[in-house]
Amino acid sequence: MDVLWGFKHFGKSYFTGLYRYNRKNVTMMQIGGTYLSNKWMYDELDQYRIKYYRYKDDDTITKDTKIERLSSDDLLHHDTDKGIVNQGFVEEDYLAYGKNSRDNWLRSKKIRPDCSLKPHLSKLESRELYPIYSDHGSVWEDHFFNDLCDCDLFVPRPHPQLMSYKPFIEHFKTCRNIITYKSDVVDMCIARINLFESKETNKYMNTTINDVEDAYNTDKELVFSHLDFFVTKNRNVEQLLIDLDIPYEHIDLDTHDYKILCDNPVSRRHGEQLEYTPRKTERHEFARHMVEEYIKTRGLTDLRLSGRLHDKI
Repeated sequence: MDVLWGFKHFGKSYFTGLYRYNRKNVTMMQIGGTYLSNKWMYDELDQYRIKYYRYKDDDTITKDTKIERLSSDDLLHHDTDKGIVNQGFVEEDYLAYGKNSRDNWLRSKKIRPDCSLKPHLSKLESRELYPIYSDHGSVWEDHFFNDLCDCDLFVPRPHPQLMSYKPFIEHFKTCRNIITYKSDVVDMCIARINLFESKETNKYMNTTINDVEDAYNTDKELVFSHLDFFVTKNRNVEQLLIDLDIPYEHIDLDTHDYKILCDNPVSRRHGEQLEYTPRKTERHEFARHMVEEYIKTRGLTDLRLSGRLHDKI
């Protein structure tokens, strides 16, 4: 089993899309890694879409399965989770002048703005979910080994209950563990600029900014700390694997040979928001300006944990 590790914005859509396109079974923990897991399994042209969850008023984990007749090429023509097309929206979408913002995406899909976007939860919203994976690992050990780990690619969320239970840790030591990064640091940081959320910044930083450009002109640290967040959190996952003696390898999303993972390729930029965003615009140039100043200020040369030897993050 291959295990893809990271915290946020680490190539998850690319990896899950690649493996599913190649008819490989994929499991992914979602909703903070505590409430629900999605799984995709393949038998010739049949795709089995499985979700595992539990209601608070129930004592057992529910397994919900949908079977669809889909070729690999069919997957390229359907949004996730049925297919592998990234839904392609962010909260504000500064780079594309709001074209791919959350509100515009909701309008295009004729979805209410107050509707939950949690995967597969449209019919679950009337009952409260129980945080399965917040329990001690011994409680859901059978589910972990029999359901979650019966796959070719597992994308966990490294929360304390998962990473503190010895049988889980020992199992991960037998797997192929992968930490991704991009050697093109500028490109990665520009993509993260587009993940900036003004509402969240105003809420927690007591500001009244309108977008990431306004934040930069008000106080550069608002933008720089936003970029720090991704670097720090993903590096912390790498440090956790080291602390637990879980062996891992790095894969560069920019230069890797897909054949070390699967037989057939998808676009190297599959799943990236910038796949939908024009690059020859004033905003993209300004984003590059912000990122280049950030990289210079922080001394950032490498997104991996080893970069901490040289930078200030």
